[in-house]
Amino acid sequence: MNISDEGWIREYFAAVPELLAEYGAVSISGGRDIISIEGDMPSPDRIAVIEFPSRAAVDAFMADERYQHYRKQREAGSSSQIFIYSNAVVEGGLA
Repeated sequence: MNISDEGWIREYFAAVPELLAEYGAVSISGGRDIISIEGDMPSPDRIAVIEFPSRAAVDAFMADERYQHYRKQREAGSSSQIFIYSNAVVEGGLA
């Protein structure tokens, strides 16, 4: 995520974590000062990793009417790319 206007952040983080919890989401990690050590893709200002119990929970959260106000604020004050991936464990480690 790259922040262009920080005006939305305080209200967003005052409300959205509680809403995420309703969908079983857990914040795994987040941070600033992202440093790229390989590749030429620019590093974002911030990164967050949030775990949901299922794809259905992600979709329901993103569609929740209560989230739309905060989503619009986030989209207006930042640029971001949201990824979904499956965490699969195979013999010898993560796949």
